Amino acid sequence: MNANTQAVRTIRNGRSDGRSRSSALSRNCFLLVAGLAIAGVADAGLLTVPNGDFSVVANAGTVGGGIVGSSGADVPIGSGPWTATFEGVIGLLVPPTLEISSATRSARISNVAGASAVTVVNNGGHFGQTLTATTQSNKRYTLIGNLSTSVVLDLPLLATAGTGIALYANGAALVSSTTAPAGQVRIDAVDATTSRIQIYQDTGTVTPAPIAVRLFDRPQGLLSASVIDAATFSDIKVAESAIPPDGNTTLTVTGGGSQGVPVGQPFPVQMTAVVRDQNGNPVPNTLVTLTAPPTGASATLHAGGESGRIIVAFTDANGQITFTADANEIAGCYSVIGQVEGIPHNAVFRLRNYSPNQVAAYLAAHPGANGMPQDSVFCNGFEG
Repeated sequence: MNANTQAVRTIRNGRSDGRSRSSALSRNCFLLVAGLAIAGVADAGLLTVPNGDFSVVANAGTVGGGIVGSSGADVPIGSGPWTATFEGVIGLLVPPTLEISSATRSARISNVAGASAVTVVNNGGHFGQTLTATTQSNKRYTLIGNLSTSVVLDLPLLATAGTGIALYANGAALVSSTTAPAGQVRIDAVDATTSRIQIYQDTGTVTPAPIAVRLFDRPQGLLSASVIDAATFSDIKVAESAIPPDGNTTLTVTGGGSQGVPVGQPFPVQMTAVVRDQNGNPVPNTLVTLTAPPTGASATLHAGGESGRIIVAFTDANGQITFTADANEIAGCYSVIGQVEGIPHNAVFRLRNYSPNQVAAYLAAHPGANGMPQDSVFCNGFEG
């Protein structure tokens, strides 16, 4: 049986005894050099996206619409940081309406349309902002956002509809959900109308440039019947991480990989997985996407400041991710999947949620049992 475990974090505090000026000078020089080294190489993690959750009242408001054929570029919405760019079609279409709502914590582009002239033309628009972070050489940049539309999105539709998310640097697209290769974009259903989009781009040797985010609905050559006339964006995040080494890099479960709990309860053992290169060395600063099932028995995952059914975690100096999970209210067996783009094999955590009746029956049959097992025999065929 798995016993409850408790993570212990050790914090080391350096002390100065002041006995020797030379030792103090040496220590200060060491700290200065260490500080410069740390400043020069950014740790992996989520970059700051101001008002990425659209909760700031001062950045709420509506722009666009109005006069046929009018346009606007980088129009402030409230006091920012998000701005709006939009275009109508002269003599044919008004610009779309772009609205940020702090009440619904979302940014919406609506009234997108198409019209037939000599060719089919469309209006369109995007939200945008430039971050303080800059691109660095040999890094992976990942953009994550939720997109709600009136249709069920999949990768082919995402590539053709002209609606999506993108990262820019120096005014050029670093990566866009409409043009990224299939291996660099993933889409997961959040609910019947909302999808979570995640795209990434690896850099080579680059000159640092400010990173910009765009959220767009810009169809091209589509009549109104074929366009996504309204797109709602939420929960925008940008991450910087290491690029996994080429070769036989692995992602392997190292702890908590087989557990069971009553419905609605936290799993007792933290779950861990490690990324190692082909020589067995740990790979730090790697972004790992963790996914629990969208329906049925499942769990809410927690890592760092992230919580949800789909989250990202970053490997530490030992190449390890650590996360916890809370069972939902549905009994059953399932898997939580850890995935790194570029590593062929996933980390699979086998979990089970027990109903109250199952808990009672098990404890009656196993007096003195300390918790519930995952019961892999029962779960075979249910883990996917």
